[in-house]
Formats: sequence, C-alpha cells, structure tokens
Amino acid sequence: MRPILLQGHERSVTQIKYNREGDLLFSVAKDTVTNVWYSVNGERLGTYNGHTGAVWCVDVDWDTKSVLTGSADNSCRLWDCETGKQLALLETSSAVRTCGFDFSGNIIMFSTDKQMGVPVFPQLFRSEGPPADRG
Repeated sequence: MRPILLQGHERSVTQIKYNREGDLLFSVAKDTVTNVWYSVNGERLGTYNGHTGAVWCVDVDWDTKSVLTGSADNSCRLWDCETGKQLALLETSSAVRTCGFDFSGNIIMFSTDKQMGVPVFPQLFRSEGPPADRG
C-alpha cells in the first residue's frame, strides 16, 4: 500500500470519511469546502460549496446518493453526491460539530455546540423532505 497525498484544502482538514464501497473519500476542512476524491489514485472528483465557516463533519449515506455536512456557520447541509447540488439547509443556533445518517439514509442527526448554557441534544430530521416532495 502506498500513501496518497490529497492536495485540495487551504486550511486544516477536520474530518475524512469513506463511502461504503471504499471507492470515494470525502474530506472537510476549516476552509469551508467539502471535497470528494477517488480513493484509488487521489484524483479530486468535485467540491460541495456553500458553507461560510469551517466545516467540522461529513457523512455519506449507504448508497452514496447524499452527503451531509455540518459547519461553524451554524448550518447542516444535505447535498446530492453526484451533482454537488445543495438539497437542504438546516440552520441551527450554534456550530454543528457532528452529523450522520441512520442506516436507511432517511433520517439525519447532528449535534451542535453548547451556547450560553443551553444543554445540547442530538437533532433528528427526515432527509426525504415533506410528503409532497416524495416520488
């Protein structure tokens, strides 16, 4: 196994995550950008742009259709993995530090920083959108 150097962030990387198949690698950093890489050779396949603060976390759903990111800009964003289009924006009262999909990919969770003594609780949302938007 040889190491691959991924060059595509201007600031410190905060998290990296493989998809289930292991052929894609997602990286987020303090530079506001989320990158997706081909893990075999380190080729950057694309970016997900929209955050205005450091991106702290990333997750990809089971079938690699959606990407979820959380940021210091007080938002959690859902992206179409293939096109890079932003599908949803969840605004929060403080920085999003962790995010993830459930096994089905239909529910997302995230946690935020404590703010002014308010206890932090995980937030759960359906990623499918309102019933009128489905299928």
